[in-house]
Amino acid sequence: MDSQFVGLNATAEAIEVAIRPTGEMWKTDFADEDIAATARKLKHLQPRLVVLEGAGAFELPIAGMFAIYGLPFTIVNPRKVREFARAVGRISRFDNTQAGLLAHFGELIDPEPRPLPDELIEKLRHLRTRRDNVLEMLLLERTHVAEAPLSLRIDILRHINFIEQSITALNQEFNRTVRCSAAWR
Repeated sequence: MDSQFVGLNATAEAIEVAIRPTGEMWKTDFADEDIAATARKLKHLQPRLVVLEGAGAFELPIAGMFAIYGLPFTIVNPRKVREFARAVGRISRFDNTQAGLLAHFGELIDPEPRPLPDELIEKLRHLRTRRDNVLEMLLLERTHVAEAPLSLRIDILRHINFIEQSITALNQEFNRTVRCSAAWR
């Protein structure tokens, strides 16, 4: 099989994936379970490289999950992507998909993947596991609040607020870990 290059564009609403040279494309919601499902599907495809654009924050949790799954990926500077688009005659981002452009960039430029060190991947795994555990606690507390007597609801609501803050902090640390890694440079 030929080497496959994957372009992935992430926004607040969706994850868009394009594969070259096959032309396969799909789009999914930007949600935890969809990020993990995308990583599993790509792991099965064994691409040569997954290209993400370092445009902001949405690519960080995806890159972290890709590192955990052992996928080869690179985060490219948006300026390089714009220059590439001009060079290949794609002035507008919208005449084709951004994910398709990123896959094309990967296929023609073939940038080096930037694997994370094992200790960083292990840190990401621990952060993700902890976040999943805290998320389970949140779901449990949300079911309790509906059934609890009024005298306990305030305490449960305070605990829910604390758990939500903890999840936010874990997400931020996960993203910060990816942003401070070699993958981002």
